[in-house]
Amino acid sequence: MRRSVLLIILLVAMLLGNLPAPTQAQEPIQQMRAFWVDALHPGFYNHAQVDELVENVVRANANTIIVQVRRHGDAWYNNSFEPRAANPLLAPAAEFDPLGYLIEKAHSMGVQVHAWMVVSVTCRSTDPLWGHPNHICTTHGPEAQGAERWTTATFNGTQVGDLDFGHPESISYMERVVQHVLQAYPNLDGLHWDYIRLSGMSYGYNQVSLERFNRTYGNPMNYRPDPGDSLWSQWRRDRVTETVRRLYIRAKAINPRIQVSAATITWGGLGSTGDWAESSAYRQVFQDWPAWLEEGIIDFAVPMHYFEEGVPRSRAWYDGWLAFDHTHTGRRAIVPGVGAWLNTSGQNIGQVQRALSPNEQGHTLSGVSFYSYAVPFNGSNFNARRAFMDELRNGVFAQPARVPEWPWIANPTGGHLQGIATVEGQIVPEAKISLIHNEVWLRDIYASADGWFGAVELPPGEYIIAITRADGVQSWLHTTVTAGFVTSL
Repeated sequence: MRRSVLLIILLVAMLLGNLPAPTQAQEPIQQMRAFWVDALHPGFYNHAQVDELVENVVRANANTIIVQVRRHGDAWYNNSFEPRAANPLLAPAAEFDPLGYLIEKAHSMGVQVHAWMVVSVTCRSTDPLWGHPNHICTTHGPEAQGAERWTTATFNGTQVGDLDFGHPESISYMERVVQHVLQAYPNLDGLHWDYIRLSGMSYGYNQVSLERFNRTYGNPMNYRPDPGDSLWSQWRRDRVTETVRRLYIRAKAINPRIQVSAATITWGGLGSTGDWAESSAYRQVFQDWPAWLEEGIIDFAVPMHYFEEGVPRSRAWYDGWLAFDHTHTGRRAIVPGVGAWLNTSGQNIGQVQRALSPNEQGHTLSGVSFYSYAVPFNGSNFNARRAFMDELRNGVFAQPARVPEWPWIANPTGGHLQGIATVEGQIVPEAKISLIHNEVWLRDIYASADGWFGAVELPPGEYIIAITRADGVQSWLHTTVTAGFVTSL
């Protein structure tokens, strides 16, 4: 018996010696894993849907929800001066705040929430809120007259229900929307712009914008430039970029740590030359998003790489845009977006793997976002979506990840500036603003039509601000720029 017992002990010892050492829990990496959650589909209409949404995101080992809280001038949140969304499936305001509850639930489970806001598309005849006294389209939509019409038109004069980036009042309105949501929901993690662009080359012909353009270039006031006119194209492109800059600085003035992103266009390919100026984003819809990243007026771009994996040309476009992303992050970051509804679950996994893989130079992008949570792969349903979340967690999202700590937010080296240009007590539209840092000229910028001016990522320190009117008369201001904050004059 003693020999048998010793033999058993020896065998157990040998078996234990061959067992692998206990595995160490993997450290989280920095990688955004996001889902766009659109307002057209169920997902955050009531408490139970929000619970399911957050649990599914956690189930996938993801960490970010980009939720559509402004669709067409409506609010999918209770604390808003715009009318609350009229969807009959949305739980009553007396018992449910979609954004408020989502932030509370998501944060309790370590998930971030970014407010997805459609910027330009506003007035659609099918929207039930057009006519509501608090809806922007009721008083400033296509049916308004003169300067009270804030929406755009096409070259042939057709009125379109999209806010025009060349009308100063439409931009001021969007600033108020953004400022209000940040003040009402201080625990919000991010803001996400959608449709911050025109709808095509023939758009942008709001009368106020046209008059501003004609005054700038000395044209007759009734001049109507061709859609392809290079000066007119750059004018519209600059107005979109100016809006992006203004919204960024306005947001950072309220919450310096808020993350600001944009859904950006990548239709088709870049062509054989890879010339950005020939891209659809730049040429057709006037969205120069690589320039936004280079300037630093968004924190990250989410390019909408909506391409079918099973179509060779479409797959090549997807890979081409990923290559473009790797070399065009500027001073910020890129989180590629995947058109998940177009592909099978396996094809989506393949696209995610390529998006997260380093390029030949070892550069990696900052994560991935799925469009959409409602349809995470072609033909999915409620139970299949849960299974797909498990597939992500057991595969490409196996290692835990936390949202990146963007270095320019966590450890900023530059500061931001905004003000209103005045000379002799009067606002000066389009004034030249000279920035003089530590007694050395830094650069010139120009005020908007309402006198607003702003700049980002300025070296900290003492500044003299010289404001010059068209007749040469100047005013001078002294201020200090602090890293990580907005100095407001």
